[in-house]
This record gives sequence, C-alpha cells and structure tokens, in this order.
Amino acid sequence: MSIEFGQRLQYYRRNCEFTQKNIADALNIDRSTYAYYERGTTEPDLKTLVKIAKILGVTTSHLIPHDGEGEDVAVTDRRVKREQKEISKETEGRSSKVYNLSRGEKEILAVFRALDSDKRKTLYEYSLSLAKE
Repeated sequence: MSIEFGQRLQYYRRNCEFTQKNIADALNIDRSTYAYYERGTTEPDLKTLVKIAKILGVTTSHLIPHDGEGEDVAVTDRRVKREQKEISKETEGRSSKVYNLSRGEKEILAVFRALDSDKRKTLYEYSLSLAKE
C-alpha cells in the first residue's frame, strides 16, 4: 500500500463525514494510529482493513490502489474535472441536441465516466428505474 492508500482512506472517511476519531473508536485503536494509516506511515493488517472498509461502506478494492491497466475505482474531484474538460472538448462547436448539453448534464456525464464499470452499470439501471416511475 502507499500514500495513495492513505488518500483513499481520507477521501472515503470525509465522504461519510466521519472524523479520524470516529473511525479509530469504531476500530478500538488510538486516533493517532488511524492517522498514520491516512498519512501512509503505517498500514493496517488485513482484518483491520476489512473493518475499515465496512465502516466506510466500501469494498477493500476501493481502498487499495490498483496496479496495471485496471480502472481506478476512486472517484475524485480531480478525475471528475478531467472528464468535464474532455466532455467540453468533445461537444465544442457541435450544434446537434446530443452535443448541446447543459452544465448539469455535463457534470452528470463526467461523474458517470469517472465511475468503474460495475458502478456505471448500477447507475444506469437505477436511472432506468427512475425514468419508469
């Protein structure tokens, strides 16, 4: 694991609006021990990693950085902004309704593109069910 692992911990913890102390208390460890995980100074053992993932409502694969060609599962603001820029480039100067997206539509598309394939499928299926209501 690495500093990136710590950044993922911090991202998901903040997303859940938990403090380091909240997580540490749930794990029965000192806050400073958990802080070391987020800083990348130390790493939790596998049992603790699984507990952290459960607390944060994610899988361990969300927390562990991927090597190789697999898609990164973390959706960060930076990744969404990169997708938004790509969408703007792709749609610039196009006049058809498909390319003439509102700002909100572009943001939704950027978030969708930043998701891994499993989450895209889930979001797509959920969107279809909403449209049927």
